[in-house]
Amino acid sequence: MKANSNAEQALVSDDQFRALRFNLLQSCSWINDNLRKFLQPHNITPKQYNILRILNERYPESLSIQEVREMLADKMSDASRLVDRLEKKELIDKFPSDQDRRSNRARITNGGRQLLEVINRDREQLDSVISERLSEGDVEHLNDLLERLKDA
Repeated sequence: MKANSNAEQALVSDDQFRALRFNLLQSCSWINDNLRKFLQPHNITPKQYNILRILNERYPESLSIQEVREMLADKMSDASRLVDRLEKKELIDKFPSDQDRRSNRARITNGGRQLLEVINRDREQLDSVISERLSEGDVEHLNDLLERLKDA
């Protein structure tokens, strides 16, 4: 009887973990879709926005493309290609490193900083998608749980 109880407990636990994975993936997709729609009028993608945000946090310093790649949420992103596209839009400057001419560095331009200001001003619209569904306490608790998962 006890073995059956353990098997049932394992089955419930397995189902819960399966549901958790599914819910995390669905939620991530839902958030990314909303972010993509929000950024579309600004003619940038969520990954490009993330690079601008990273470079803006370090402004006026520059970062190597490798440093940018390491700071991205999606480690598989082609940071070089994303940086090239942002440079074509004149939102960042890309230039050779003084220490290693084979390596490039990137710095956000004034145009990139201005775009982020506009986006941040309108961010309440994006945040409302979540705040309509979750309380401030829910958001804080969910952030704590996700940090624990991420840091594990």
